Amino acid sequence: MCQVCLRELYNTQQRYNYTNIQVHHVVPLVEDFSKRLDDSNLISVCTYHHSMAERGEISREELFNIK
Repeated sequence: MCQVCLRELYNTQQRYNYTNIQVHHVVPLVEDFSKRLDDSNLISVCTYHHSMAERGEISREELFNIK
């Protein structure tokens, strides 16, 4: 389930969104490859919110707070 949608943040259209779910690395792999499988660095998001997170429209701090 998208953790951002669940909290109805960032223009959520469907609160319980469990379609098109992806895993986002809060700290990108290019910055710290050793965190690639670290649960504290991973968050499940829908494709819409994943794109926002990748563009920096959802800050790392916000993503860590959501987790």
